[in-house]
Amino acid sequence: MITEISDNFYRITLPMPFRLRHVHAYALVDGRDVALFDTGMILPGALEKLEADLESIGCSTGQISDIYLTHVHTDHCGMAGILQDKSKANLHLSEVAHQVHSHFQRVDELIGQARLFFTKHGVPPRDVEAIVEEIEDVSSRIPKFEVQSLLRDHEVRRFGSRSFEVVFTPGHAAGHVCFFFRDERLLLAGDHILPYIPPSLSPNIYDEVFQPLPSYLQSLAIIEKMSIDTVHPGHGNSFSGVEERIREIRAHHELKKEALRQVLKSRPKTTFELCGDIIGNAAANWDDWEKFMALNDTYVYIQALKHEGVIQETIQGGVLCYSVG
Repeated sequence: MITEISDNFYRITLPMPFRLRHVHAYALVDGRDVALFDTGMILPGALEKLEADLESIGCSTGQISDIYLTHVHTDHCGMAGILQDKSKANLHLSEVAHQVHSHFQRVDELIGQARLFFTKHGVPPRDVEAIVEEIEDVSSRIPKFEVQSLLRDHEVRRFGSRSFEVVFTPGHAAGHVCFFFRDERLLLAGDHILPYIPPSLSPNIYDEVFQPLPSYLQSLAIIEKMSIDTVHPGHGNSFSGVEERIREIRAHHELKKEALRQVLKSRPKTTFELCGDIIGNAAANWDDWEKFMALNDTYVYIQALKHEGVIQETIQGGVLCYSVG
């Protein structure tokens, strides 16, 4: 489905297999040139869907001159390589996102790092191997592509008669950016702000200094100060009232941290044990991907509580354990 969100500016809704069921790409048209913001995921029929939607507005994938990526999760960058091959488009992303993409291309190194990371957080061997399978699947869906330029925070880019500001918003992913069209007070938010659910926050297993939740909340504060009329997200409906949505997301994260703190009052626990306590019986109906995402979420909140001095980290038998300070 293609929807015009502004003059010669379109939202293209593409399929994905996860619970959200869809992801948006955005196409900005200037004459015969198209700038595509995110690309959707490699799935049977997805490229054909994108091609048909562009054809419905008199364009083709061969006219894509520029691809701007909010981040390099597979649902947002999956077709970047294919589209670049078809159109010779210039591709733009942040330097950190470029580093993350490079990690996904070195699969054996990534798997080794993942085994070390999750074992250290108390994940049993069988579950570590289930995580490895998920990471291998994700890596297979993230294509090789050529990067023509690295985006800089708060730089202004132009495409035809329009200009837009690059806004660094790490948290959901390291290297995540949004694109702000100031004249139209329009924000392409990627996965930084979603209308119905709080975005998941991702650890960077290569950089344990990176604090996903504090970084995400700082990014929200930057967006909150901007004059935005409409947010166009990577999933869900476009919406206004960004300040209210930010308040809701902040409250959600405070509740999640408090829930973890309460669970930790009984005894020291590993990240894996805490995750099991939090998700409880619901996990019986979850697949390995959903459990992996829950484990990442738990790690993110633990690191935030440790950063705030609320909990303490110790090592027992080579495994990290956490307790209320």
